[in-house]
Amino acid sequence: MGVEFGILGEVSAWADGRPINLGPARQRCVLAALLVDANHPVSLDQLTDRVWGDAPPQRAAGTLHSYLSRLRSVLSPSALSPSALSPSALSPSALSPSALSPSALSPSALSPSGGIHRSAAGYLLRVREEAVDLHRFRALLARARASDDLEAARLYEVALGLWRGEPFAGLDTPWLAALRHTLQTEHLSAWLDHHDVQLRLGRHAELLPELAVLADRHPLDERLVGQLILALYRNGRQAEALDRYERTRRRLADELGADPGPGLRRLHLRMLSAETTLAPRPVPVPRQLPQPPPSFAGRSRELAALDRIMAAPGDTVVISAIGGTGGVGKTWLALHWAHANLPRFPDGQLYVNLRGFDPSDAPMPPETAVRGFLDALGVDAAAVPVGLEAQAALYRSLVAGKRMLIVLDNARDTDQVTPLLPGSPSCAVLVTSRRLLPGLITGHGARPIPLDAFDPEEARQAITGLLGEERVRAEPDAVADLLDRCGGLPLALGIVAARARMHPGFPLAVLAGQLREDSSRLDLLDAGEQTASLRAVFSWSYRALTPPAARLFRLLGSAFGTDLGGAAAASLAGLTGGEVRVLLGELVRAHLVTENVAGRFTMHDLLRAYAAEQHLPTTTAVHADSAALDGPSTPAVHTDSGALDGPGFLSDQRRAATCRLLDHYLHTAHAAALIINRSRQPLTLDEPQPGTSPAHLADHDQAMEWFATEHPTLLAAVRHAADAGLGTRAWQLGWTLSDYLDRQGRWLDLLAAHSAALDVTRRQADRFGEAQSHAGASRALIRLGRLDDARADLERAIALFTELGDRDGRTRAHLGLGFIHQKQDRPRAALEEFHQALTLHREAGNEAGAALFLNSIGYQLVLLGEYEEAIPYCQEALDLHAKLGYRHGQASAGDSLAYAYHHLGRFAEAAELYRRSIGLFQEVGDRWHEADTTVHLGEMYDAAGDRAAALDTFRRALELLEQLNHPDADRLRARLAG
Repeated sequence: MGVEFGILGEVSAWADGRPINLGPARQRCVLAALLVDANHPVSLDQLTDRVWGDAPPQRAAGTLHSYLSRLRSVLSPSALSPSALSPSALSPSALSPSALSPSALSPSALSPSGGIHRSAAGYLLRVREEAVDLHRFRALLARARASDDLEAARLYEVALGLWRGEPFAGLDTPWLAALRHTLQTEHLSAWLDHHDVQLRLGRHAELLPELAVLADRHPLDERLVGQLILALYRNGRQAEALDRYERTRRRLADELGADPGPGLRRLHLRMLSAETTLAPRPVPVPRQLPQPPPSFAGRSRELAALDRIMAAPGDTVVISAIGGTGGVGKTWLALHWAHANLPRFPDGQLYVNLRGFDPSDAPMPPETAVRGFLDALGVDAAAVPVGLEAQAALYRSLVAGKRMLIVLDNARDTDQVTPLLPGSPSCAVLVTSRRLLPGLITGHGARPIPLDAFDPEEARQAITGLLGEERVRAEPDAVADLLDRCGGLPLALGIVAARARMHPGFPLAVLAGQLREDSSRLDLLDAGEQTASLRAVFSWSYRALTPPAARLFRLLGSAFGTDLGGAAAASLAGLTGGEVRVLLGELVRAHLVTENVAGRFTMHDLLRAYAAEQHLPTTTAVHADSAALDGPSTPAVHTDSGALDGPGFLSDQRRAATCRLLDHYLHTAHAAALIINRSRQPLTLDEPQPGTSPAHLADHDQAMEWFATEHPTLLAAVRHAADAGLGTRAWQLGWTLSDYLDRQGRWLDLLAAHSAALDVTRRQADRFGEAQSHAGASRALIRLGRLDDARADLERAIALFTELGDRDGRTRAHLGLGFIHQKQDRPRAALEEFHQALTLHREAGNEAGAALFLNSIGYQLVLLGEYEEAIPYCQEALDLHAKLGYRHGQASAGDSLAYAYHHLGRFAEAAELYRRSIGLFQEVGDRWHEADTTVHLGEMYDAAGDRAAALDTFRRALELLEQLNHPDADRLRARLAG
């Protein structure tokens, strides 16, 4: 029988949810004295003091024995029958065992040997501690403080929900009064901890009314007032937030003769400077699953197996490896089960298509997949560590203890999957692959679920669900023929049914006959995998398209990247946006293209392979080789009719379409790159191929958003251009990616892009492209700490730029050499490089470049301790960047100038510049420079004698450096410890 006790309110007890009559007040006071120290003896003197204080009655011991005897009787099993339970005790539904007990801490009864016992040390109440609301409250708080924010928020809510009012309500002794005050302090502390978690989760709006009430009750609690001020600020009520601070400051001065503490003062200053870090940073809950299959049939055995596997307890991650041939429905099974079980994974779902068998692109590297997961989990790009091992470790840390589902779709082999496996038993993993993946089974305990084509009954159920019982019953022979031709493959059945639904008046026998006529064209679609009549199904669906849609389908088969947007598709086809939207809609309705995300289109890899096989008609626009398409414009191609050509076709249309797609990305990325970094000199690009439609990007935010969406495709475009021998496009695409990938900390991607471009430019003896690729690769190598390799690249770039007479390229290469000298503690050599680059930029009249090098010189002089000499350089750089509206440049120059002022003792000017630079770095997303400038601000406070402000600022900088996994964090941590 479950017995629970409550002292966080009236002293009460319940047996299976029904209240127990605990007797008069003194008797309940005895029970409370024992419950506070449950399972620990309380001496007779202690009990007497707790129940009566300094004025016990003459026969206190006898009275206590009487109370204890009655309590033993009340709590005995025989007494806990329904008839013995008093209806007069408190019994709201909120106090039932189910409400009082979180699922993780089960309600408990008195232990088998429970009850009140006497020993030489005194009396003790033997009970499982979680059955007492006070002890359950403290246990929940301990768990919450050791959990991530989402779990902590849930645990705090359960813990705080145990309070029913004032502890020991209705009882009053000196001991109870003192303990009541202690518990109320614990209660308020728990509320404040809960508020901190809620604010970190971005729940400031729902928290505001509660904070306002509590702050009125505790107007001098600076932590609580700070939480209220922050919530007001985040809700757009800045004036009220500042007014609340001022009222609190005056009240503290009037009543305590004190100023606000450093925490509240710092919050006030951050509001005044409108720091962007005050904005909420909610912890994202990833919901990455693609939409569920629109129709799903059969697979009852496999779904039941998944249910059993995922429900089985164990100490390892649950992994189900779903295997089967292409088109057999692996992804649909995984997604159907996942969507049906979403409530089991409240902390989110991660999904990635690993492209293990994509005919047009290489399998996704595991580091790319891990990086995508880190993005989805809210990790700042600059905080992502270098290297797959470190990234995988961070990923496992973030999902540890969370109830998440990870779907790894289309895996090629075990090596691709292993870094993506979480280490937490709370996570479940679904892996789909065409291969058995024995390494995953033997090495990681995966439970395989082989998947074959539908059996006849499942296939009939599937097509009945798609076409309707009436239509299927009307033509049983035709249906049998269709099922036979589809070979039980769900993908083929879906395409057949789509065709039938598009033509509801078509007899099914006619459709079956068309498939029968194509049977001679059947062969193996993928080496070693029998696909029955799948190619016939594809060809039949393809032939039903209008000629323009068929042409677009063929071109999509050779497009690079995993998906593309409408504007890119328009360029691929040489059409307008409106024209291509109509054609894409036709392909979606025919189930030949999928729109998984609004406005972005992809194809099943088998359909992509089939589309790439289809012949495009010959035209008069023939190009002798692919390199020719990297030069002057080529004529538009609009002459194909959609009819199939013979084996001797020429691929000029496909090459021209690919070049239009490359030009779409190149010209859009070039414009975006110049928006996010105004100091760069634009490239001289060839005119885009006729029919190309570059996207228009209005501002910095749009440019960054476009890069965030398209950078995986841009990286694929660099590889595709390099493989196709389009060297100019390859290095130019790499150039456009440099700033975005650098600021996002994607230095390995940056190095890979420039390395691919370097290979092709060397082969083609393109000396200018080779120079640009060397310079771009050096940028990534410097970030990765490979300084010797970076120096070799830069020296080769300088030699080539000098030979070619390219002043801008040579000056930027000198900037890179200057940074290497700076990192290797050769300040005079760095200054020489910066001065040389500045001279070259001024001769060319390049203000943006000159501002960059002015600041580099100024900062190097600051590092040398030549502060007065540094100021003119830094100020001129700041003025030029402000004139050009370049925020990143203003932030860098402001930091350099502030550093000089700070070391000259001009602290007020330095503080203002530091804070402004920090805000600008936050706006442009440069976390490392934000941390570095924050360290400088802390050093300034220290130099000014404000040790408290310095320590607090250093802690903020340390938090940023730890997020970045930066080695400077160790030095700053040691500094704080000292």
